[in-house]
Amino acid sequence: MRAVLLVAALAGAWPAQAQAQMLAREWAQCRDHDPARLISGCSAIIRSGKETPGNMARAFFDRGRAWSDEGKYDRAVDDFNRAIELDPAYPDAFNGRALAYSGLQQYERALQDFDQAIKLDPNYAIAIFNRGLTLQTMGRTEEAAKDLAQAKTVGPRLTEPKE
Repeated sequence: MRAVLLVAALAGAWPAQAQAQMLAREWAQCRDHDPARLISGCSAIIRSGKETPGNMARAFFDRGRAWSDEGKYDRAVDDFNRAIELDPAYPDAFNGRALAYSGLQQYERALQDFDQAIKLDPNYAIAIFNRGLTLQTMGRTEEAAKDLAQAKTVGPRLTEPKE
């Protein structure tokens, strides 16, 4: 009888263990540097719907970055929108969406998102720097110079990047 119970318990554990291993592989792909692998892994995580809202926000954010890297800015904006819906206090998602808006040459929208990222984390040097570059592209050189100088002097980020 014990042997039957042991076999039944182990049989139930194998699918759970296999799912955990598959999820770990998908997360590894979702954090990959290759956009195609990243999109594939993040898409699988998103389709599963089994993650916490914070982790889902991360998956949408990572996939949005990959879409941006591929020059598919509209798709990137969609994913960054979902990341922000899931976690409205996610400065990296606002910075990512701002970069996608810049890619679409929607500079005013980009500035709004850079501003929000910096509001959420006043020491977010990358967002300050990116805002400066956008201002420079728009011909607003004095404002750009201030941001570019400030980006060099801000302290450590107040919010840690989400991993």
